[in-house]
Amino acid sequence: MYNEKKNNATVLVFSAVILVLILLVVFYKSGGGEISEQKNAEQKPAEQMKTDEKPAETSPEMSPKEAKPANVQTFHETSPQDDSHRKNAEMRENEETAGDAIPESTPSEPQKEAEDIESAEISGGADVEIVKDKDSVADSEGFLHGKILPKKGIEEALLKVPGLQLKHAMEISNAIRYDVDLTQIKAGEDFKVKFDKEGNVEEFVYYPDIVTFHILKRDPAEKKLKYTAKILPTERRFRIIEGKIDSTLNESLVKRDDVTRNIRAVTVGILECIVSFSTDARKGDEYRILVEDRYYKGEMVPGSKVLYASYRGKQAGFSEAFRYEDEDPKSAFNAHYTDKGKALIPSAMRLPLDTIRVTSPFGMRRHPITGRMVNHHGVDYGAPVGTPVYAVAPGKVIEVKQTPLGGKQITINHADNTKTYYLHLSAFNVKVGTVVSARQRIASVGNTGRSTGPHLHLGIKDPKGNWLNPLKVKMIATPQLDSKRMPRFKKQMSEILKLLDNTAQYQEWMRKYNEGPQPGDFYQQYKE
Repeated sequence: MYNEKKNNATVLVFSAVILVLILLVVFYKSGGGEISEQKNAEQKPAEQMKTDEKPAETSPEMSPKEAKPANVQTFHETSPQDDSHRKNAEMRENEETAGDAIPESTPSEPQKEAEDIESAEISGGADVEIVKDKDSVADSEGFLHGKILPKKGIEEALLKVPGLQLKHAMEISNAIRYDVDLTQIKAGEDFKVKFDKEGNVEEFVYYPDIVTFHILKRDPAEKKLKYTAKILPTERRFRIIEGKIDSTLNESLVKRDDVTRNIRAVTVGILECIVSFSTDARKGDEYRILVEDRYYKGEMVPGSKVLYASYRGKQAGFSEAFRYEDEDPKSAFNAHYTDKGKALIPSAMRLPLDTIRVTSPFGMRRHPITGRMVNHHGVDYGAPVGTPVYAVAPGKVIEVKQTPLGGKQITINHADNTKTYYLHLSAFNVKVGTVVSARQRIASVGNTGRSTGPHLHLGIKDPKGNWLNPLKVKMIATPQLDSKRMPRFKKQMSEILKLLDNTAQYQEWMRKYNEGPQPGDFYQQYKE
């Protein structure tokens, strides 16, 4: 009996061992082998794992010089249809590879106010799509070339350059915005960028025309991009545009091939301030415009100036306007005036500063600190700390305070319940309840709050509480030139009238010259 039980126990143990062995074999074949592979993978160095996971294409973190494009071609724009299929893909890449200098996403903000009166993140924190050109090649000097895109800022154009990341784009735009008015950049204008061996921006050049070069170069000592400008010498030429009104002044100018859109807009804008076209304009009335053009090696440079405009009509009488220019080309006083020094912008607000350098426009932009797309509720004007800040219109000060984002700021309520906001100030000259007049000094420019450099943020809300674009609100420095500037203006008026007379004589001489042979002494007047 004992032996029988012993034999049964032996059989049971043996069967159990056989069953365990079978189960182990089945388990290994069905996936247990992956354990071994996983252990081997865990033993691989971190760098080898990264290499295994990367696709065969060039890494986005490689420097432009290391990247090898498949084809060689110049910059081209992708169509909106192409962009829609690749939405947010490049943005995620840029945010992941951006360095510490520019955060990939909005950082936590100290005590964010219920309403950030300067800007607001887009709903959901979504970024605009960025699609880079597949192919590009550096020129003989190592520069990669690009163009400003339609209806997009300089950052989005930069991000189209292969190898250029979000941190590079923000470094460039922040370095150049205090010297270049980024609101004046136009689609199709050119720029180029060069990287060093470490993948940092070594040099950036923005050249909107054939004679103007805005240059950023990295300072080896400070390791920062430093700005310089290079403007090639040009030849000034003058011409008179004159004619008669058929229907309206605007339509008469549209028909002319020698009148650009800018010349037409400026001329109509200043003359409508001194001529009542709705009641006094008549068919056959005459207009006259003196234009200054610039030429470089025989090629006209964009940006012609209207120095003078006049209108003579049966009912309207005679009116004329002159351009005044301060020594500083960015002076807020540079505008057109009557011969008495009256500014030709009716019912306008005053500008908040004497010198206007727009560093950040109204509307969608990349925040200069966070790098995120935000809605900018005003306009930033770059200026040194301590620069006087003026009220843009009469009103009453309703807020004088300091906030984490806006720094020291002032709010003024105006007669029509429009409100103006002045942020990042360094000092106050008014207090709550102060009644101010237009161009009364209310504060000084500062660098308080969340700011990349000294500037004034100006915001304007209409009576319904909607933010307005200050650049689209008619604004002037002063309605009347003061005694300090009038002598300079009178001298410039005299020079313009002399130019007008000389140009008229020259154009008449050219007209006769083109008619055919003239008397012998005719050709001595204007020698080549």
